[in-house]
Amino acid sequence: MKVAIAELSERISIRYLEVARNNRGDIIKTAEQERCKVWAKIFPLTARNLETTPERANKISYRVIIRYREGIKPDDEILWRGRRLKLISPPYLLDGEKKFTAMECEEVIENGAT
Repeated sequence: MKVAIAELSERISIRYLEVARNNRGDIIKTAEQERCKVWAKIFPLTARNLETTPERANKISYRVIIRYREGIKPDDEILWRGRRLKLISPPYLLDGEKKFTAMECEEVIENGAT
């Protein structure tokens, strides 16, 4: 897949959950933090309707491409246009070169709401 830097036209925020623990290891506080804000190209890949009981959910898959960046974790989330995208696999190098990082993501929409 070929992507040009000029095609990175969507502004996204990559976020993570910071966890604080007490001296016994119990979670005492969590806070969402921003890892970075970057430009991206977003490709919608698939949309599925999941028949769950008793509710329905829709799942949309995306491929998100950004300039090469280290430090993105598999449990990070992406905020894009008010949507929350969860990474479903670790980030990887696009075309095996340290030029672009690709991330496979999913957005789950409960009860058909956006």
